[in-house]
Amino acid sequence: MTTNGQSARLQTVTEELRSQIATGGWPAGRQVPPERALAEQFGLARNTLRRVLKLLEEEGLLERHVGRGTFVRSPNEGKSNGSNGHNGHNGHGAALLANGSMSGDLTTKLRGASPADLMEVRIIIEPQMAALAASRATAEDIAQIELALKHSIAAKGLAEFEHWDAQLHLTIFRAAKNAILLAWCEAINVVRNEPDWYRLKKRSVTPEVRNSYDRDHTEIVASLKERDPEAARKMLFKHLSRVRDSLLALG
Repeated sequence: MTTNGQSARLQTVTEELRSQIATGGWPAGRQVPPERALAEQFGLARNTLRRVLKLLEEEGLLERHVGRGTFVRSPNEGKSNGSNGHNGHNGHGAALLANGSMSGDLTTKLRGASPADLMEVRIIIEPQMAALAASRATAEDIAQIELALKHSIAAKGLAEFEHWDAQLHLTIFRAAKNAILLAWCEAINVVRNEPDWYRLKKRSVTPEVRNSYDRDHTEIVASLKERDPEAARKMLFKHLSRVRDSLLALG
């Protein structure tokens, strides 16, 4: 039997994967990550994750090829039930995400942005988002944030760290309960996967810088657990200022 909490979690993950497809985070033709990785990322049992993937397949968003895996069919097929957003803060934004009219264009624009411009906007937006997350995060949100933090600290190399760093920021955005902010974060994560950005991060993230990022992330998560919006805002500002200085010092 599925409990109300399990049902809500299943719906949240389903909406998140729909959003990944709608925003281009999972472009058409891309192979879906392995079940084990997705189950760990979202904190789901693998049989529950299979239900999510099956639903998206039935909606025409995914297609399964025997012996090859599951692939994104089209970012514009299928409709998310956006009117049933997480709460009153994001219902209309979720509807925009469902048809890809908002964040697809945003991702395209961000891909052409300079590191200085992108970091400037992140510093403007993300501290306030962290304050919202401190006020709105559920216990389940906090658990997912802590899991991403744990994986980011334990990451062995830059690629693994970058993945979990992006997931940490994404889980914090998700906790803010605002679909427009979430779409913005997903667009940022697409840009972070671009080769030029990865090369820049590879040059800037020394062991010392990595340690400082781990400390920043730990303090940010602590402020969220303490439900302290002002501390969360200040810590995100401090962290992104450090990231900006590390990146732009190479310019």
